[in-house]
Amino acid sequence: MQLFAAAAMALGLAQMLGLANPYWAAMPVWVVHQVWREDLLLRALLRVLGTLAGAALALGLLALGPPDLVIALVLALAVGATAGVAWWIGSVMSYGAFMLGVTLFVVLLPALAGPAFDVSATPAALDRILCTLIGVVSVTAVTFAFTPVRSAPLPPRVTQGRIPAALRRALFCAVMTAGGAGLVMLWPRFDVLTGAMTLTVYTMILASAPNPRPIRQTLLPGVAIGMLAALCFLALRTPLRADGAGVIFALTLVFLAAGAVLRAHPRTAGMGLDANMCFLLLAEAGTWRHELADAFVAGLCLLAATVLVVLLSPVALGLRGPLRPAPPAGETPG
Repeated sequence: MQLFAAAAMALGLAQMLGLANPYWAAMPVWVVHQVWREDLLLRALLRVLGTLAGAALALGLLALGPPDLVIALVLALAVGATAGVAWWIGSVMSYGAFMLGVTLFVVLLPALAGPAFDVSATPAALDRILCTLIGVVSVTAVTFAFTPVRSAPLPPRVTQGRIPAALRRALFCAVMTAGGAGLVMLWPRFDVLTGAMTLTVYTMILASAPNPRPIRQTLLPGVAIGMLAALCFLALRTPLRADGAGVIFALTLVFLAAGAVLRAHPRTAGMGLDANMCFLLLAEAGTWRHELADAFVAGLCLLAATVLVVLLSPVALGLRGPLRPAPPAGETPG
């Protein structure tokens, strides 16, 4: 109930404020929430700081007016660097670097699509910042009182082989981000942009995680559930258009409630996280931007990008060998 209430609050407030992408406000709810209160507060702060830094860097780069190829190259290097740094840090403190990289591609990839989306980077960056603040405040306000204080100290960080492994992960992220950016420049469409963002974010998540194996195992099922939920939502939403925004928001709450149940159960928490994020992204909850047919094609691109990441990550990240210990129970990657 806590996660559902926080997600509903964030989405509703973002819609009331007329933000362009209100579903962005609900996304922090699923990833900022943690088992321990200290991690919740730190993750909330780092998400805000990382978003602010990423938005500032993205707008600063665009203000220089470089060619698209230069933007794509800088984006790939920056995303790779942030993923490598996040893995090198190896604790909840890594979330700021991770969010810096995420904000960079969220702002810059649509900008590379250019006139096809009538995208202006400054409103997109400001929208991202406001949605982040709304989501962080919502999840913290709702869950803080129910989140216990940490009962045991954090495990020690492993230092052996840290830098070479971080460089390997940075390279993987840079290559995948460059590929996604290239696809967006060649085919500036909603479905391709969705696939490129999926390619980038899941590469970052796996590359920056201390132990990506559990994430990788549940990634494809979670994405598939989120995709199917989004398509069902859009199919049900279409005949309700004449009934007004209130009815559609109520329908959205039904799907958010189902997602909250999936996210809250220990056995399905990882899968539920991916399902909720993909549902919000593909359904574009709170907007009326794309129809069911467009979302279906975008969903296929999303699924294909996920399959590619799942297939390439074992070799690219060396998952067949020993890895650092997994993060403490309850610490959510991504």
